[in-house]
Amino acid sequence: MASALERLKELLGEPACWGWARPRLWEAAEEHLGVRLPADYKSFLDLYGPGAFDGFLWMDRPVNGTPEELERLWPRAVGKRDLHLTDPDRYPFHPQPGGLIEWGGEEDGTVYHFLPEEPDPADWRVVVETEDGEWHEAPGPVTEFLLTLAEESHHLSFLGRYRPGPDIRYHQTPTP
Repeated sequence: MASALERLKELLGEPACWGWARPRLWEAAEEHLGVRLPADYKSFLDLYGPGAFDGFLWMDRPVNGTPEELERLWPRAVGKRDLHLTDPDRYPFHPQPGGLIEWGGEEDGTVYHFLPEEPDPADWRVVVETEDGEWHEAPGPVTEFLLTLAEESHHLSFLGRYRPGPDIRYHQTPTP
């Protein structure tokens, strides 16, 4: 049986030009965050790079590992972000213990997070904050979630406006 990443690769095709792993960049990111990130998430982004599904659901990754870049990707400052939460005890933001770590977002304001409650990052659930400020949990890991999004988005009733079509594509962000 094919892994979720292998199945996504079948659906999306070979990446046009990314396909490089830089372990030191992920090490810098994990040092910045103080937690290990899920291996499947890193593998997907190592293969496809920063970009978006059909130009709508965006994902990013470190490309140079500078402190400024890491802070832009995963801000450690807690503050204004917590003000809009309806249940801040349930969903605090990282770096609070068990706090959400953003991994993607849609142009409509829907934001995708890891919920790092489990010791093994492979077991982390996905938490989605919709454009309307509603919160939903979905099973992880992230590649399984993305595969469900690609193949069975009707099971994810809380999604924003993005619904992949039969010809789903991942469009890479050009690197500087």
